[in-house]
Amino acid sequence: MDDRHWMYTGRPSQATMTDEWIRKTNDFLEAAWSQAEGSSFLWCPCNICGNKKRKMKKVMGQHLCKYGFTPDYTRWIFHGEGHRMRDEVVRQRIDDCDADGGVGDMLHDYHEAHFGERLQEEEPEASAKAYFEMLEAAQKPLHGHTKVSQLDGIGRLMALKSQFSLSRDAFDSLLTVFGSMLPENHIMPKSMYQAQKILGALKMPYEQIHSCPNGCILFRKEHEKAAYCPKCKASRFLEVDSGDGQPKKQLTIPVKILRYLPFIPRIQRLFMTEESAQQMTWHKKGVRYNPDKMVHPSDGESWKNFDRIHRDKANEARNVRIALATDGFNPYGMVAASYSCWPVFVIPLNLPPGVLFQRQSIFVSLIIPEHPGNKMSVYMEPLIDDLVKAWDEGVWTYDRATKTNFRMYVWYQFSLHDLPAYGIFCGWCTHGKFPCPTCKAALQFIWLRKGGKYSSFDKHRQFLPADHPFRQDVKNFTKGVKITEFAPPIMTGAAIHAQIDALRVNDGGGFVGYGEEHAWTQKSGLWRLPYIDDILLPHNIDVMHTEKNWWEALFGTVMDISDKTKDNHPTP
Repeated sequence: MDDRHWMYTGRPSQATMTDEWIRKTNDFLEAAWSQAEGSSFLWCPCNICGNKKRKMKKVMGQHLCKYGFTPDYTRWIFHGEGHRMRDEVVRQRIDDCDADGGVGDMLHDYHEAHFGERLQEEEPEASAKAYFEMLEAAQKPLHGHTKVSQLDGIGRLMALKSQFSLSRDAFDSLLTVFGSMLPENHIMPKSMYQAQKILGALKMPYEQIHSCPNGCILFRKEHEKAAYCPKCKASRFLEVDSGDGQPKKQLTIPVKILRYLPFIPRIQRLFMTEESAQQMTWHKKGVRYNPDKMVHPSDGESWKNFDRIHRDKANEARNVRIALATDGFNPYGMVAASYSCWPVFVIPLNLPPGVLFQRQSIFVSLIIPEHPGNKMSVYMEPLIDDLVKAWDEGVWTYDRATKTNFRMYVWYQFSLHDLPAYGIFCGWCTHGKFPCPTCKAALQFIWLRKGGKYSSFDKHRQFLPADHPFRQDVKNFTKGVKITEFAPPIMTGAAIHAQIDALRVNDGGGFVGYGEEHAWTQKSGLWRLPYIDDILLPHNIDVMHTEKNWWEALFGTVMDISDKTKDNHPTP
């Protein structure tokens, strides 16, 4: 590839363009359209469109003159310099004007499958086979005078039903009206039941799990048929007063429901499309154009250390590592009600950097109906059970890229939260005098008697190098105090696990020594994972909260901004 710095140096402004830039931009347009295969529209690489919108040749040329090229587009992967499956494509493009709404891509994947035509190809496992068979049946046009497929027609009507909250009867009537206007021998379903039957292979599993009103247990496994919580004796279902001194009548309406969307089938679905199946091996096979920089979690020491310990599973690039993330939000707005719902997200980490955090790559796995508090381990039970099974047994999965079945193993790599959610997730309280979940009880904050809060003032000096002058400064920090101790050592996973196992439960249900010797509020369900001791960084704080919140707190304090400063004045 020739040097393409001209794309950015040859047009310093809209009014200034070098002859070289004009000539080579024209060559770029000619080369791009020579491979357009008759198409009148191509992805526009200008700084505004960013290869996300299709434009005609003349409009694209005008955009490039007016806005210049989008940054870092020196590999023309959208204009003939690579197959759509090459590693450099790290962002999926969705054409907003696509009338099929993505259905065409699914049908294209089916046509490329050719199951059984070559000896090296394998027949897909059961779930993948049902998926492709559904696509084969649904690709037929609704009638002989349209290109709209049965699947596309059903999808559009289902979207309409969801958008306007149509009832089942209204949807059935809508299908009847549409069917009466279509030619004879059409294959539009006549009822919602028939439509759902056709879409059955596309559906993902979903569970509603009844929970104890106080979050003690989930009514599953050995408690599946229980009507009352075995710990707090709270009723599983709503109870109403029968009157006349009679016992309360128990209804069949559960008090609290945990919604669980199993993530394993959703990860399997990524392997059923050739493009995403190839992307799922990027962490091991992807090209790093900046090898000296960390561009993916697989470049970190925690990932590499885990690979060295568990070589048998790490050697298979298709085995999946996931990250978990959670936070609370108020679905009714910030003022209407003091209620928070906590979704738990699963993020497959195998994907390329540009795809990793796109919406279609992040799965909602749990919807916790309240603030979990110290009951987080209870609500995480179904997800942890699937993680244990996915590590021990794996699950048969069809790989669309290689047209073979393989046993896919899935394991937890790290979590990603803000600090309060971090504390809830790992089971360590981030308030009080032991607020650091990394240093734990080895770092104790100071109580400000007049300020009425804990402060970390002067605690940072122990993290400085041994010869740093701040360690000997007795004037600008705590008066007359020199710091000689060093930073607390980071505890290993095995050491933390042993500490948790040694905790004793007191009469109130908490742990003995809480608030004085430690800040453990619960034993996280993650400790059930057989490999958890081998993860160097099991929990992390996300970048937004690290940068934004820290900077806002610092700036608000230095500038003494009302409601933003972390300083306060003692009450007179």
